[in-house]
Order: sequence, then C-alpha cells, then structure tokens
Amino acid sequence: MKFKITLPIFFLFIISFSYAQDLNFEKSPEDYQLYPRDKNNKASVVFSGITTEKNELNELELKVYKDEALYESKFIKIENKKFEFSYIINAGLFEYRFELYDDKKNEKKLLFSADNIVCGDAYIITGQSNSHASSNKSIYSSPFVRSFGVKTGYEKYSDEDKKIRWGLATGNCKNCKGEAWEKGYDGGWFVKISHGVGVWGMELAKLLVEKHQIPVSIINGGSGSSTIEENMLYPEKISLETSFGRLAYRVDQAGLKNSIKAIFYHQGESDTYKERALSYVDNFDILNKDWKRVYKGLEKIYLFQIHPGCGDAFQSEIREIQTQISKKYDHVKIMSTTAVTGHDGCHFSFEGYKELANRILPLVSRDLFEEKQASIITPPQLLKAYYSGKKEITLNFDQPVQIEKFYELNGTKHLMKDQFFFSLNKNRPYISGVVNNVESKDEQIIIKLKSDQKYFAVTWLPNKEYIGTKDIYNGPWIKGLNNKIGALSFDNRKIY
Repeated sequence: MKFKITLPIFFLFIISFSYAQDLNFEKSPEDYQLYPRDKNNKASVVFSGITTEKNELNELELKVYKDEALYESKFIKIENKKFEFSYIINAGLFEYRFELYDDKKNEKKLLFSADNIVCGDAYIITGQSNSHASSNKSIYSSPFVRSFGVKTGYEKYSDEDKKIRWGLATGNCKNCKGEAWEKGYDGGWFVKISHGVGVWGMELAKLLVEKHQIPVSIINGGSGSSTIEENMLYPEKISLETSFGRLAYRVDQAGLKNSIKAIFYHQGESDTYKERALSYVDNFDILNKDWKRVYKGLEKIYLFQIHPGCGDAFQSEIREIQTQISKKYDHVKIMSTTAVTGHDGCHFSFEGYKELANRILPLVSRDLFEEKQASIITPPQLLKAYYSGKKEITLNFDQPVQIEKFYELNGTKHLMKDQFFFSLNKNRPYISGVVNNVESKDEQIIIKLKSDQKYFAVTWLPNKEYIGTKDIYNGPWIKGLNNKIGALSFDNRKIY
C-alpha cells in the first residue's frame, strides 16, 4: 500500500545576522549556496520579506559583486513594508556576493550580506558503503564544489545537524580517528561528515568542474551496508527516521528538490541473499518511481553493477538483475566495477574509487552535456551466446573485447577458461571445468569445449570467490579492447 508523501517545504529562513534586525526574510541567498542553472545557463536569486515595525525603510540598495569586483548596483522600492525582487546570475566558475544597504540620509548601513554564491548543477549519490567511502588521501577542495548539510548514514539528523547548511564538499573525514583511518583502511562509513560526498563523489565533481567549467553540488545520502529496502521511501514514517527521508530533507532544504540532474546509485551487496535478491527488481521499480516523483527534474540514474565480494550466495543474480534493470529503463545507465584497481574483497582503494569517477564521467558528459563521444565509453555487454560448432560457443559483445588469460594470486594462476559456468536447463549454472580454451577476436569470445555436450545457458564469473577457495574473485577480466573498461558480468544467459 502506498502512502502520500509529505516532505518539508522550503522553510522561511530568518536571517540571524546581527545587522539584519531591520529585515525579516522569507527568501534570500545563503553563504556558499549553489543555485541550479536553467536551460539558458542562468538562475534567479530571489529576495523577499518584510521590514520590521520599528523601521521606516522606503528603499534598499542592492550591490552585486562578481569575484570580489563590484558588478552592479541598483535600488529596490519597498511598499507597505514588503519587498520582493530577484537577480539573475550566470553559470560559470565565478562567485557572487550580495549586499543590501539602507541608504537613508546618505548614511549607508549594511543590512544583509551573502557571499560565495554560484550557479551550476546538482546531483545525488546514494547507496551503501561504496557510494560514500571517505579517505584521508582525499584532500582536494574547490570553491566550485559544494554540498549541503551532514552525511549521517543511519544516525538521527539532530537539531545540531540542521544548523549545518551550505559549504565546500569534501571526500575526507575530519572526525575519523584511530589506526585504521591513519593507514587508510577505514572509509568513515559510519561517521557523520559535514558536507561529505565520498572519495569518488569528490573526484567526479572535480572532473566535471574542470571539463565543463560549471560549479557542482553533490548531496550524498549513502548508508553503509544498507539494503535496497533501507534506501527506499517509507512515507508512513517520520521523514528523518529513514535514509531516503534524511536525504530528501537535505535536498529540499537546499532548494534543489526539482533540480537534481542525476542520481548515482552504488548498492546491492547487502541484497545478495535469496529472499532479498528475489525482490530486488520490484524494489528498484518502487525506488525509481519515488525518486522521479520526489525529484521532479531528475534526468538520469547511473547504476553501478556490484563487484564480486562482500555479500552472500546470490551475487551473480544481483549483477545480472542490475544489467537487466538498465535495459528496462531508458533513463538508467549502468557502469561496471570489474577490473577496477585495488578491490579488497568489499571496498576499493583510493585509486580504485577515483577510477569509478573516471569511468562514469564520459556517460555524464554525453547524457547531460550533449558531448559527442569519439570512442566507446560504456562497459562491454554480452549481446548473444550461440553454438558456432559442435564443441564451440561464441559470445558476441557490443564492442571489441580482450581477455586476460590468467590472474595470479598467492602463487596460483586462475585461468580465464575456468571462469565460465554452464547449465543443462533453466536452473542456475553450476557446471565448470568443461572449457578447453578461450580466445577473443574483435567483438567475439570463442569458447572451445572439451566435449560436444549441449548446454542451455552460460555465466561469466563465479558468485564471489574462486571455485574451491575462500579468495574473493579479482580477475582475470574481460575488458573493452579500446577503453579497457571491465565487462559487465552475465548470469545464466541462454545459449542459442
């Protein structure tokens, strides 16, 4: 049963500056605020409110500074103690400051000031721990990368948290301490972080700013180890009691609810249990509908297929489900995590998280900036598997591919030919060790079988561990020949 959602409305923000006692604002800019750009690369900064009873203001002087230089000065009429006006700003790598003065009797009195205002694009990142891992190596900061509020994970959004408004985004964690953090092992997954967006969120913002010269805001609502259900909307609960609600609250308070361009979703490891895997498709459908209903300007959802690792026995199924989800919805785009460097069995290294950002950047540039791509930017996907001989199966991909013949771990060589699994019927593939050799040629992988036994379906990649071991799978990989992006794994695909 669905319930009607009730989200907080954009509150009446009463300015607390000591010099603002002459004005009570309903709407006004805040320090470090990002205003979402429209199709004309502009945004309207609105001022509205009333003057106090003791004040007899008839006119305000507005001074606008752009990168510290006075850009424009104009006078605003006040009627019946009310004022409402707007100022158009442009998107770009520059900052605005707004000052309002009482110019009565030629004695200027500063009544209000808001600094470091920018115009750009807004995004959301959410999911479980790999969506928001922080690192003490993440030291990049930019005046053009912003966030709003506190990344809390599962913790209650307190009254103190509500006081944290706009600020510069960070991929670090000032509150993380201890030996694990100092050695770079702790991602700050369960620590409150003001303006925290995670390592790859920060790297993606950096790349977007550098490439497209547009300021970026990211609000990260990730919750470590969360299931898809824990990321869903529960309208019957108080908003701030859920991960969805805390994220939506921050986006709403930032004034961005109708201007989120894309959501990046990295989640699934916690749903690799049978009862959860079976409901993942339906749950994503609900989550997708609620995202689109709450964030009305949403254009794209970027979904990461999970890496073999932490989780249970249905990882192959979840990975396949995620691929099929990306095919079901035109606005959902998928990126692989196979062949990403530095995977420790559950999380990625600092460099690995940066690689995730580099992989997804071209998709964002294509989809949201209309950038034409001169090369293939997507992970290889299996299109069709078929018998091309009595003892030969050909796999057709959507682009030229290459294969790693083996991956050596702890002195053992794990061969690519042993990473394909087969079934005799619609049941999950379980037959291994039947491949004699594997070769790649252009868009094809040719599998030479040891016998002429006919198989119904094929899977690439074990569930999470090398067969017969407790070691998490970390190669060999199928990659794009030209882009070197790891292929999307596939599970129980029919052989024709």
